[in-house]
Amino acid sequence: MAEHTTESERTNSELECLIDYRSRLLSRLAHELRNPLTSILGFAEILLNYEELSESQRDFCQKIQNSALQIESNLSLLSDLARLEAGTTGLSLEEFSLADALRETFVVLGRQAQKQNAALEWHADNDMPAIVSDRSKLRQVLYNFTAHAISRSPEGAAVTAFAARRGESFIVKIQDEGEFSPNSAQAFVDGKMLSLNQSMPTAELGLAIARQLMDVLGAKVSLTSRKPRGLEVAIEIPARPRCSS
Repeated sequence: MAEHTTESERTNSELECLIDYRSRLLSRLAHELRNPLTSILGFAEILLNYEELSESQRDFCQKIQNSALQIESNLSLLSDLARLEAGTTGLSLEEFSLADALRETFVVLGRQAQKQNAALEWHADNDMPAIVSDRSKLRQVLYNFTAHAISRSPEGAAVTAFAARRGESFIVKIQDEGEFSPNSAQAFVDGKMLSLNQSMPTAELGLAIARQLMDVLGAKVSLTSRKPRGLEVAIEIPARPRCSS
């Protein structure tokens, strides 16, 4: 029995070392790639805004910029993943407007929606009280869910969000017009497809990170189908995380 316990402890220790090594590697990789990426984005912006380019040259520069922006987004996900695996995800609480956080999220996602030819709309109840939460983490949750809604929507479709106060919590509903898969939705809610050790596309990785951050924030999520098509994601956020009281 003692030998079995010792072997389990040794295995757990090795796993923790591997996770720590991978987290540090991801963090270092994201950091090292940001400097050259910033230069690429900067020069592409200069060419597009200040140089006289032919139509084909402008198209090439736009493709360079779009690809660099996609890499930048992936690097942000890698940084988030590294912090989650390292366990450095404590809450930094502040009082702020949930409506403002939702508006800021939709502004940032404007470019992605434009590429998808998607219409973005958001609404919030009037006179909502302030929420006490981690603004950065909550915005990341809203961003990742909304970005996923945009990516899965057919071209020209609408993605809408609505925020309201519900008792002791707030609720944000994000709706899209993409195809609905009940099995995938239930697996997501149950956390069965959210292992950070799995290989997954960028959109699903963003959802996995959002789901992990929701656990930190004390938030809950439910998914339901819409008629004739589409998905509604309902995110319930406590007015103040329980761990902070």
